[in-house]
Amino acid sequence: WFKHHNNFRNTPAMSYVQNQLDGDGVAAVYRLYEVFTERFGIDDNFSGSIMLSPPTSEVWLLRELFPLNGSDTEYTLKDLQRFLTICETAGIVTLLREEDNSVATQEDGSQKVTGKKVWTTVTIPGFASLADEYNTNKQKKKSKGLETTR
Repeated sequence: WFKHHNNFRNTPAMSYVQNQLDGDGVAAVYRLYEVFTERFGIDDNFSGSIMLSPPTSEVWLLRELFPLNGSDTEYTLKDLQRFLTICETAGIVTLLREEDNSVATQEDGSQKVTGKKVWTTVTIPGFASLADEYNTNKQKKKSKGLETTR
């Protein structure tokens, strides 16, 4: 559980998203928070960040934020990048882009470097501070490491 922004829709950041992307953009911001809430603590990641690399790729995030629900609008990866850039401008997220090797799994199971790719890490600033007491304690326990008892 995470603390709820009771007036998030009235903030300048959300007004900016509304002006740029209409209701679909606003809904996508709320979905983004839900995705981060679901991912919080997975693999001991309490950072409020998601690196867009398999399996949590750009395509995965696109489908999470703009689900195919029979609407006439088909969103693309270009739309996702625009959404993230608008959210960054509004201060809702920070984006860190790093270039690294791109690999492909071969038929024999080995991996082959296929070139370079820009990997994007999406962070919601201050996200961890929204955690409720249970999740905050869970985070603290994980970060303590091994302890001995007497």
